Amino acid sequence: MWFYLGGRFVEDADAVVPLTDHSFLYGDGCFEGVGVVEGRVVHLQDHVDRLFRSARMLRIQMPVTPGELFDLIVETAARNGMREVESAYLRPLVSRGQGPLGLKYSNRLGAATLVIIPQVGPRRISFRGEIEVLTAAMSSYIRPGPAALDPRIKTNNYLTYILAFLEASDRGADIAIVRDPQNFIAEGHAMNIFAVREGRVLTPMESSALGGITRRHVLDVAQSLGLTCVETNLTAYDLRCADELFITSSLEGVAALASIDGEALPAPVPGPVTTAIRGAYVEHAIATASEIPERVSV
Repeated sequence: MWFYLGGRFVEDADAVVPLTDHSFLYGDGCFEGVGVVEGRVVHLQDHVDRLFRSARMLRIQMPVTPGELFDLIVETAARNGMREVESAYLRPLVSRGQGPLGLKYSNRLGAATLVIIPQVGPRRISFRGEIEVLTAAMSSYIRPGPAALDPRIKTNNYLTYILAFLEASDRGADIAIVRDPQNFIAEGHAMNIFAVREGRVLTPMESSALGGITRRHVLDVAQSLGLTCVETNLTAYDLRCADELFITSSLEGVAALASIDGEALPAPVPGPVTTAIRGAYVEHAIATASEIPERVSV
């Protein structure tokens, strides 16, 4: 595998960062999860733009321009032969940089560290075949509100979501649903959540949840299908009384939820709205994705 690390491409053995990198020490940085489906990079410009917004809010100076990052991600895909695979995954990640231990050095570090991590094989991007059907559990963990850390920043610190996932997994569920400090539904542990009731598609507002890129495109696709979409405050009532529930992310695309805390949702699962949205979204996502050139010779 070929990784991009701090200005050059390196193979696995050389893909290392110093122990004094502040992302390792403090989770001080931000990232994107970018899907590759059928030899194309999905929503790449959107991911590049959001990474730059996250870095700006974290006061991290990006070491490349948006155009350079776009090209580097495509080159990483090409170097790793992703044009020829059914699905793969790319993670561009930026850290504030390396330097002495201690928060007081946060404004006196070296240049930001930019890496692009490829993954081919174990992570299947669920765009084709049957719609994935998952189970969910309401988590006891609360995601920070925007006064602490704006949820639209995709930071490297995922401890709340890791603990929520482990809690849900202990209860036999696939997905943890976390709430915001006002007890409104925020999102899944690594995905956005949607409820369908009486033909309307409902989802939490971006003030409570990560402004997911798949989420935004799904909303656009749903509206193009003539569905009414509402971004609003949701509670556990709205989820338990929904006709359908589904989640969205770069990895799952669109996946259906069959139950919450062991309580089954109405059949069929996936429901007709989820099925229609998923089909339209997949066609849109692949048609607008960025092509990967032939494998780069190295």
